[in-house]
Amino acid sequence: MSVLGVELSDAGIMVAGADPPGLLKIDGDSVESPGFALPEKKRLAVGAAAQRKAHLYPRQILNQFWDQLNTEPLEQTNPFAHNHAEIAYEHFASIWQRIRQHGDEMVVAVPGFYTRAHLGIILGITNELGIRVKGFTPIAIAAVPDQLPQGLWLHLDLHLQRFEVTHLQRTDQLSREESVSAEGSGLSTLYRRWVDAIAEEFVRHTRFDPLHRAATEQELYDRLPGILAQLNQHASVQLEMTGGSKVYHVTLTRELFGNTAKPVAQEIRRLIAGLCNRHDPGASGRVLLLTNRFARLPGVKHMMGGIENCTMMTLPAGSGALGALRFYDTLSQQNDNRSAPFLTTRRLPLKQTPAVEAKRQPPPAQQRPTHILYRNLAYPIGKTPLIIGLAGVKDASGIQIKGQVAGVSRKHCSVQLHDNQIIIKDHSTYGTYVNENPVAGNAVLELGQVIRVGTPGEKLKLIACLDTANHET
Repeated sequence: MSVLGVELSDAGIMVAGADPPGLLKIDGDSVESPGFALPEKKRLAVGAAAQRKAHLYPRQILNQFWDQLNTEPLEQTNPFAHNHAEIAYEHFASIWQRIRQHGDEMVVAVPGFYTRAHLGIILGITNELGIRVKGFTPIAIAAVPDQLPQGLWLHLDLHLQRFEVTHLQRTDQLSREESVSAEGSGLSTLYRRWVDAIAEEFVRHTRFDPLHRAATEQELYDRLPGILAQLNQHASVQLEMTGGSKVYHVTLTRELFGNTAKPVAQEIRRLIAGLCNRHDPGASGRVLLLTNRFARLPGVKHMMGGIENCTMMTLPAGSGALGALRFYDTLSQQNDNRSAPFLTTRRLPLKQTPAVEAKRQPPPAQQRPTHILYRNLAYPIGKTPLIIGLAGVKDASGIQIKGQVAGVSRKHCSVQLHDNQIIIKDHSTYGTYVNENPVAGNAVLELGQVIRVGTPGEKLKLIACLDTANHET
């Protein structure tokens, strides 16, 4: 038997499996399938196919079925589904057709607001499809790595219809203490606000209104993810659109998007403040663990501004799906093949090592890394910071990342020799990883470790060369 890990967020369902484990393509060439459905003449289009037509047929589109997962009759009937559960069945069935050759059992990571009633409906869907579900766990429990800095841990996630904040407690195990969410403040709300703001910019500067026609409105929504990615790397971007026989241009700024998202950001900060006050008001620091869905929003650090003693860490894409796989052995030991337990705790390794160890003693000098190996070239590590990122390299003072650059910042991280230690500093939006552990601020590097930037990203290895006479310059 082969097991699959499922991350069930309607902003983009993801599935992990195969050997070695990785994210599977489940919707065309994408590893994500958004929670959209659209009744057509002969079928119910689901996932990305429906999302691409959402604003061409705004009255027919369905995108709340995973959020409002129930069996109550729909207000607007269609010939293919009579309730949200039946729409969810069609969506999951389309995903199952793509992945069934990779496994026959599942562990499902679900949003924190899901109740046992929701899980019962999912079991009904999977049973109908002939899928064996070993158990469930919250996405927050599945996604979080074993090694984290000290502080109050808060997992921040983003779905189509809501944001969600989960407080996690660590003793000898990781447990979910409380999840709170802001309904009506999810990705759909933000996209609508941002599209309206873009349209206003076009009208103000060119008198062209892209919302006047459904086709150009849909084009704006389709292009929005790319705009957001660019604004994470640049303070402003140029957007060009065609209307009739003319081409129109506007400049979009990160500030514009941040100001438009202020009401949502304020609600998130309110939820965070409430959790902090209820659970650990005297905590020396807060660790905000951002899902990749959340971290893709432009200006995330600015959105979370005002939270004192806050460290933000970005979790890799699909960390909930990949993390769900590690529950399989535990579930197999306690599962009687008739039930699907809901695990809200996870045992941690006996020995916990924080992701950042600023005071850790350095390894012996002869074992200290002297170079970073990237694409068969070795770059010396010295007292001057070695910049790693998308920015151009001048006088060998940095490493320019090429290839898999999604999620890589212009100045992503830096490495330098300091007090007889090799220190890495994270400057990125989406996070830097050492041996797949997130770097929170600074970390000490050791020989043989691997730095990853981006998702799936590029990898750089810490090596030592025999001739190190000049590497400390």
